[in-house]
Amino acid sequence: MLPPVEKAVNSSNPKFEALYNDLCNNKLNIDGTSKLDAKAQKERDGLSEELRKARVDTAKSSLITSGLRDLSYRPGSLPEDLRELVAVIAALLEGQIAEEDRDLLRDDLVKFKQNIKPISTALSKSFQQDANTLAAIIDPDSPPPIDNLPGRITDLRTSIATSKATALHSRLELAQEVSSLHSTYRQAIETSIRILEQTIHGSVARSTKAKADYLALVAEGMSKKLSLQHGQLISQLYSAEIQEALRLKAEEVEQQSRTTKRKVRQAEEKLEEYRKAGGGVKGMAMEYAEISEESERVKGEVARLQDGKR
Repeated sequence: MLPPVEKAVNSSNPKFEALYNDLCNNKLNIDGTSKLDAKAQKERDGLSEELRKARVDTAKSSLITSGLRDLSYRPGSLPEDLRELVAVIAALLEGQIAEEDRDLLRDDLVKFKQNIKPISTALSKSFQQDANTLAAIIDPDSPPPIDNLPGRITDLRTSIATSKATALHSRLELAQEVSSLHSTYRQAIETSIRILEQTIHGSVARSTKAKADYLALVAEGMSKKLSLQHGQLISQLYSAEIQEALRLKAEEVEQQSRTTKRKVRQAEEKLEEYRKAGGGVKGMAMEYAEISEESERVKGEVARLQDGKR
């Protein structure tokens, strides 16, 4: 049988498909042999029959020779002298004795022919045992009769040949299905790769990535804008004019603070002079009250100036 061809090849080449189908269906048998016309098939059948008869005759001769050899090695099947005689005849039939030595076996051949009946009887018993063993092998549960063995063996051979042909056809179909399965797997893998590529690098993914990049860029721009506005606000708050005015105000506060501290020291010195002078209690008390009041006022002014400086 021709090897299987992929369906894709046949579908893409219609003429080749027609030729392939013609060869498989009309020109070739299932075992790969050529189909013949009626006359050629008749001649082949006649030749096959002659070949079958020759094979049967050869099988019979081989079977008899093998049976005689087995009888010569099977104790109890024949008397000792006949077993030796059978061994010699079996060796002669198998060609183990040279042509020039065969004249020496003339008496053995005569003796073999004279004892052909017991030898044939023992040989038949041996064949009967082999036939029973073969029947038991064919069907151990229900061995068929010996007369039906040829038909059963023919049926088994036909069944085996049919099973082989069916198995061969199934293997060819399976090979085609495997090829189709591989093609399906390849398409599935290609589709999976395409879907994965579209998911990771496709339009949706690219759109999402572009949107994320845009939002990141907008956020960066807003951050820089806020930084710029913060710098502008700081520069407006701490402009040269405002800084100069603050500096002048700080100098003025510092000057007033020094003046006030000087007045406090002068008042404290004057009070100390009064204490030392020992003046009248009443005058001293009044003056002390004035000085204390002035001192508290000055301290309040100093505190106010210090708070303004901060």
